[in-house]
Amino acid sequence: MYLKGIVFVIQSQSHSFHAKRAEELRKSILKQAADLTQELPRVLLLHELSEQEGAWTILPLLPHFSVTFSRNSSWIFFCEEETRIQVPELLETLRRYNPSKEWFLGKALHDEESTIIHHYAFSENPTVFKYPDFAAGWALSIPLVKKLTKRLKSESLRSDFTIDLKHEIALYIWDKGDGPPLTPVPELCTDSVDVHCATTFHSFLPLCGNPVKKEDIFVAVKTCKKFHSERIPIVKQTWAGQASLIEYYSDHAESSIPTVDLGIPNTDRGHCGKTFAILERFLNHSHDKIAWLVIVDDDTLISISRLQHLLSCYESSEPVFLGERYGYGLGTGGYSYITGGGGMVFNREAIRRLLTSKCRCYSNDAPDDMVLGMCFSGLGVPVTHSPLFHQARPVDYPEDYLSHQVPISFHKHWNIDPVKVYVTWLAPSEEDKSWPETQKGFKEEL
Repeated sequence: MYLKGIVFVIQSQSHSFHAKRAEELRKSILKQAADLTQELPRVLLLHELSEQEGAWTILPLLPHFSVTFSRNSSWIFFCEEETRIQVPELLETLRRYNPSKEWFLGKALHDEESTIIHHYAFSENPTVFKYPDFAAGWALSIPLVKKLTKRLKSESLRSDFTIDLKHEIALYIWDKGDGPPLTPVPELCTDSVDVHCATTFHSFLPLCGNPVKKEDIFVAVKTCKKFHSERIPIVKQTWAGQASLIEYYSDHAESSIPTVDLGIPNTDRGHCGKTFAILERFLNHSHDKIAWLVIVDDDTLISISRLQHLLSCYESSEPVFLGERYGYGLGTGGYSYITGGGGMVFNREAIRRLLTSKCRCYSNDAPDDMVLGMCFSGLGVPVTHSPLFHQARPVDYPEDYLSHQVPISFHKHWNIDPVKVYVTWLAPSEEDKSWPETQKGFKEEL
């Protein structure tokens, strides 16, 4: 099998920082291919393939791949912008699999316990179902792409929520047993311990220049009277000390915290009215110099120091709406949004565009994160995804998956000790101080 039989698809994003990282990976793949003196493979950037909002969910693009590549290619190989690929080793690895059969290859993850983010699938035995860690790269053989395309044409995609794409794609391909399960491939790796690895993953916090100053980040905590005594003390005991500018927004002013009453009655769900009031207050009443706004729940656990690193990679001139990306109705149009519990990060330009538009909540208790997604989608401001923000608790994710992350947030206190979770996963450590050293290779190594 030759390299030109592999179509590489980098799961890239349109924000300039991400597009640039993906472009560097594309160059690395093409340079390795040229060194092998083979015909160059196609290397595609996902965000350039389609204007469609749901392109990142990949399944809607399979018919295009089937039509365009099924004649001359054997494999579609997907990877993330920070996946590192040893092209000769990858070629060797794929040669073991007969490309005329239906293959779904990857590094296998499984749930240790059934989890809300997978709708409690396989609750009798959560470990049985394997799904790929996108960071290690994953592959579909062309016969499987053709089969999936046929199915996509005969039955339209379910049009509800996209929450954990890697799990949802594996479920779709497996098709309750009518399709192939994931075949684990030991050469697809996320750490570089094994000499036989064809892929590895660069797991660090991006740093572009100096970390953003904490005086440039305004933190808004959404709370309500019934949680003042239960949740706010945990915020103060854990991460609030890292924030230079923090306000607690509630339906009740309590001077001992202190909380700010925005004049919006508390709602059991949604909080759209409250969130838009926070956005307006930030834009119109806070010092013009503050570049960033982070909105979190009162049961979000977050590392402000790590956020300072991450935000150094984003310009203030380009609108940024950042966090963990979910999708709604993406099979039929729909929109992407940043899920609120993990923290929603905005720069001033994104908020300015939003509030200049006429897009607002249709009710005070509309889901704020979804309304924001809908508004930004209409404005053509893309959602920027970072897997370092988490809508759920550490126990809701596979250990292998978290092991190649430097997480920025987790969410929910349910059945866990939040202080312990903070100390274990998010508290500043000696390691954090040495990050700049570990990042020197960030630019050179591609």
